[in-house]
Amino acid sequence: MSTTFPFRFDPMFRLPALAVGVTPSNSRVVIDGEELTAQFGHWSVRTPLANVESATVTGPYAWPRVIGPAHLSLRDRGLTFATNPDEGVCIHFRRPVHGIEPLGLLRHPALTVTVDRAAALAELLDRSDHDLSRTHASEDDVTVEDLLAETSTELRSMTAAELRDRARELGISGASRLSKAELIERLGG
Repeated sequence: MSTTFPFRFDPMFRLPALAVGVTPSNSRVVIDGEELTAQFGHWSVRTPLANVESATVTGPYAWPRVIGPAHLSLRDRGLTFATNPDEGVCIHFRRPVHGIEPLGLLRHPALTVTVDRAAALAELLDRSDHDLSRTHASEDDVTVEDLLAETSTELRSMTAAELRDRARELGISGASRLSKAELIERLGG
């Protein structure tokens, strides 16, 4: 079983993305078994889930830094796959991954992706490492669907204050203005 997070395309980003071969049909983040794959047109990153150190909701972003092709940060070599300026997930890796050039000579310590349900992806990636290593006897005992179900159950059992704290930890802005139901939805429940 796999879980797919499609990219959320801002209308202003569609034409610049199309110019470099990025479309909704070839852009997604997939969590499949023990692997994370992010595809953005002809750019892609593939790594074991065990290589994910953390995931945080980030944004908004400056348009010039995210519109169009995959972007490389000259400051930290992070890679960005973006289709909107509002919100995404910054995924930090234990071991840097390749993705911007085909030979794999340049490695990236982090990847930012602007997917639908950004908070749900961040929560799933943060939980997957902890749950695989501590809660379940072996990695074969847990599926992505198990983690999503556990996340949903846990979120629904939390108070609004606890949900606001979790949302702030994940970098979700405006958490104090959201209802409990809205917080659960933003967090992926």
